[in-house]
Amino acid sequence: MIWPLFRYILMAALRDRFFLSVVGVLILVISLSVFFGSSVIIEQDQFARSFAAFGFRLFGVVSLVLFITTYIRRCFENRDIDYLLSRPVGRIGFILTHAAAFSFLALLTAFLLGGTTVLLEASKLGLSDFIWWASLAVEFMIMANVAMFFAFVMTSSTACIMIVFVFYLLARLMGDILGIMHGKIYQGWMSILSNTMEVISVFIPRFDLMGQSKWVLYDVPADISLGFVFGQGIIFSLLVVGATILDMHKRQF
Repeated sequence: MIWPLFRYILMAALRDRFFLSVVGVLILVISLSVFFGSSVIIEQDQFARSFAAFGFRLFGVVSLVLFITTYIRRCFENRDIDYLLSRPVGRIGFILTHAAAFSFLALLTAFLLGGTTVLLEASKLGLSDFIWWASLAVEFMIMANVAMFFAFVMTSSTACIMIVFVFYLLARLMGDILGIMHGKIYQGWMSILSNTMEVISVFIPRFDLMGQSKWVLYDVPADISLGFVFGQGIIFSLLVVGATILDMHKRQF
């Protein structure tokens, strides 16, 4: 039952025109990068490449989150979940298959969007380009599993999409938030808020240290490696998938 369920999810992506949307994003971002790059006075190629890297990362996350959340909430509303769970597949296998399918879609999206950015650097490819590409794939995979978790837990599609994007924004700004907190001494309720953010930062992936657009132009910092990128992806993906499995076990169908 695992492979038919995996294929069912991929067919749902085809039916929802997910892949067509990714190709549309690809064309849109390339067109905008060329247009905005031609409008600057100096370093036109560098601006176009960095803008493309930023656009692919942003719209890639948006495409994945919108598809995953709407697909899962539609399955609940149409009672597809009840039907699928009535088949010979356990709840753990059900969640793991969805996580594998969504991770595959995330990796495929990163392959298309990130690969295009790397091709723009074909004349001077370096290790930094491939680390950026790998970090983009890991970031997409984490966000796909996070979107799956909130879509299973929450009943409102709108609230789910909003909280996933807030999570992504927080993960992107976590480095700046921690830097501001460590630069000042807080007292009273601000101290409580600061300590709360310290705890939250443990459970939030550090996207500010991954997939930076400047990596396609300059070298990656020495403290960033493929081990850090893949390690963070594995840890947070397992954490989110495990939380989804626990929530699924408590549900009554």
